[in-house]
Amino acid sequence: MKKIIALFFALFIIQGSVAKTADRQLSDRAKVTVLTCGTGSQLYALFGHTAIRVYDPAEGIDRVYNYGLFDFRIPNFYAKFVKGDLLYFVDYDGYESFVTNYAYDNRSVVEQELNLSQVQKQRVWSLLNESLKEENRFYTYKFIDQNCTTKVVDILNEVLPTPVKVDIEGNTADYRTILNTYLKERYFEKLGINLIFGNKVDHPSTLLFLPDKFQAGLAHSMNGDQPLVKEEFNLFQAKPVDAYVWWNTYWFASLACAILLILSMNRGIRSVYFVTMGLFGLFFLLVGFYSFHSEVLANNVVFLCNPILLVLPFVNNKGEIKKILGFIVVLLLILYAILNLFSEKLIITLPLYGLTLATLYVEFRKSRVERIEKK
Repeated sequence: MKKIIALFFALFIIQGSVAKTADRQLSDRAKVTVLTCGTGSQLYALFGHTAIRVYDPAEGIDRVYNYGLFDFRIPNFYAKFVKGDLLYFVDYDGYESFVTNYAYDNRSVVEQELNLSQVQKQRVWSLLNESLKEENRFYTYKFIDQNCTTKVVDILNEVLPTPVKVDIEGNTADYRTILNTYLKERYFEKLGINLIFGNKVDHPSTLLFLPDKFQAGLAHSMNGDQPLVKEEFNLFQAKPVDAYVWWNTYWFASLACAILLILSMNRGIRSVYFVTMGLFGLFFLLVGFYSFHSEVLANNVVFLCNPILLVLPFVNNKGEIKKILGFIVVLLLILYAILNLFSEKLIITLPLYGLTLATLYVEFRKSRVERIEKK
């Protein structure tokens, strides 16, 4: 019982201390800085990370606020992520601990001290602590509209007379083109991302949604008649890592598709390929109805990974139904090419596109030969 009472007392003290810190007025020595972390090898780290720091040595405050936190232990984690109702949350960490963790992962860390007035600093501090409240700290993650970077952008835009500059170099193309620049040495990740993202990412970028673009936007922005960034520090420079993997390239994927085409002369292998593509098509179609992510909606990839392919191997070669289904699939493949004519999506998926067309040709040519031989 004494231990339980002591625990409750400790929690009460800690909670009171946190509340007291949140309500504290910043001194004139306070600084607000933005931390931009480089990319990593893991899938979730491919685009970098953004955090914001409040440092006030006079008040004993040194917090790094992180809006990119999630819990893998959440039931149905991946289903929630795909659906678009996975909750991310904000919390803060110590500065030294934060930088050390990213340095340990060999990810660069750049710090930009912002040129803010005392009133603006206090407002940022208040908004950050307001977001820590239980009713505010969770948010629904969105690939483009609501992530670790956009949350910090929103806070700064709340206190600045003019928004952080968006139309900086590297952020003026469409979202798809911008995202693809981070995946130059990772063809299969690039293929997956381009397959699952729909029409929205082909629109011109109007947001600072990626960490390094936000870093550049801050450097080119003003706070009234003063530059927004007062000083920039390179806290840790990642060691160069050769990201090239011979099998994770466009040319290897093209070679693999060519080999698959040769193997598809076998009817069983053709059938497996059609069923696989059809299942992917069914997945993308269902995700379009199931997911809340606006980025995956209106996705014409179902014209490439066509659900009709799922049933094609099981239709009688003699009947007219197979011809009709084949004609529809080819027509939709042509439509896919037309719709993506000015999108990088077509070039990236070209090996798969060519394989599907060629395999369809083999399927119907062999079906025609079988019908002639039977006559």
